[in-house]
Amino acid sequence: MEMNGWQQLGVVDTIYEDQEEDEEDFFNSLSHSSSAVGSPSNRADLSPPSTLRAIVEAWSREKGCRPDVIVRVEDQCFRLHKDPVIHRCGYLKRHLTDSSDITIKLPLGLTADAFSLVIISCYNENVPLTPTNLASVCAAAEWLEISNKNTSTNPYLTTLIEDYFFQEVATESVRTIQVLRSCVKLFGGEASAPAVTFFARCVEVLAGSVVAGEEWLDDVAALPIEEMQAVSDEMHERSLHDHDLLYRLVDHYLENHKGKLSEEEKARLCYTITCSSLSPPLFMHLVQNPRLPLRFIVQAMLLDQLQSHHSMFLHHQPTIAPQIKPSQLQHPLPTPPAQTLGAILQRDSLLRQSAHLRASMEATSFRIESLEREMAGLKRCLRRSDEAARSESFRTVSEITAKSGDIEGKAFLGTRLVRGFKRFFKKGGGASAECRKLGVVGEAPAGHRRHRSLSGVEIA
Repeated sequence: MEMNGWQQLGVVDTIYEDQEEDEEDFFNSLSHSSSAVGSPSNRADLSPPSTLRAIVEAWSREKGCRPDVIVRVEDQCFRLHKDPVIHRCGYLKRHLTDSSDITIKLPLGLTADAFSLVIISCYNENVPLTPTNLASVCAAAEWLEISNKNTSTNPYLTTLIEDYFFQEVATESVRTIQVLRSCVKLFGGEASAPAVTFFARCVEVLAGSVVAGEEWLDDVAALPIEEMQAVSDEMHERSLHDHDLLYRLVDHYLENHKGKLSEEEKARLCYTITCSSLSPPLFMHLVQNPRLPLRFIVQAMLLDQLQSHHSMFLHHQPTIAPQIKPSQLQHPLPTPPAQTLGAILQRDSLLRQSAHLRASMEATSFRIESLEREMAGLKRCLRRSDEAARSESFRTVSEITAKSGDIEGKAFLGTRLVRGFKRFFKKGGGASAECRKLGVVGEAPAGHRRHRSLSGVEIA
């Protein structure tokens, strides 16, 4: 009833439409309707506004002032009051300094609705949060640089977001999954950092829930590699001392992306896992996991042995007493017990073993790299030899086919074809010569007979 009266007076048009009234008409409207609105002191008795438009109208009635800035977002035009907006929003404070009519372009994933929800907090009103808008409101608040100053009447927006997450989202797995899925829309944009953090927090909540099940893992497996890498990096930082959950996510992701990731992408994803932060059962699963890169598994095993020996060395390391001047002694200290020969030899043995493990780890890494290079070279040799064989056979068959038209021609075709293959293999070409050039195929041991495949590769 009251709102309809204000719409008849033209206040709504004044705020949000292009046709503006004169200042005199605006304030006359305020004075004529003062009895219906009441004083600001009894405004708390009214129902709280739920939209930005209603909040701006209420502010205009209270303060007796009209909106004095225009912010254009996407296809919407927001007429706002400058004072409350620049008091809370650092982004708008900078851009409204020299102009009262600005256009802003939101980052990927953010919408005009998210912008309007954040601006509501600038007018000292509670933001209507839901599981579907929680992540976008948080991302918009950070991008717009909303102030983090709490007051008794206006708590910081992030405080409201945190309270809502713990009280409404974390207690219900269905809402948690809704927030998790809403975060994906913000990935890859300028405001993606808060969304990645919320995504990781939702994963932690769901992993610890007994009723959530495992369906949410499919939402993780559907992420592109760049987004999964960002989530893994975030979870690495959030859980430095326990990477069991991170390992489960990476393993599930690799299982659902067989043949779709390069070795470099898989390695970069796996190296977010700190193997020393895994529980013993998951570490044993890791070293036997065929989905992980071989180099990562070998390094994990060697580092585990090195840390074990290092721990043993520290356990047997004698305690060195601090140096104290005789003048500082009030009572003589007891003489430390002398080390036995066995303890000294055991310490030296541990030191040698640690140095040997370190050298073995370096040598193994170098050997793995060499094997990878040899494998790549062998693949190139096979590919080139096959191409050469197909090219030679095609040329020979083409020449003979052009000359053959009868039975004698067919006989001639067979003879030339056999000669062509003999001439090709007598050249010593194919994969053997090519591989010898690259140093991939070596000489066979004495007495070891070699065979040659049709593609020209010598097989021991």
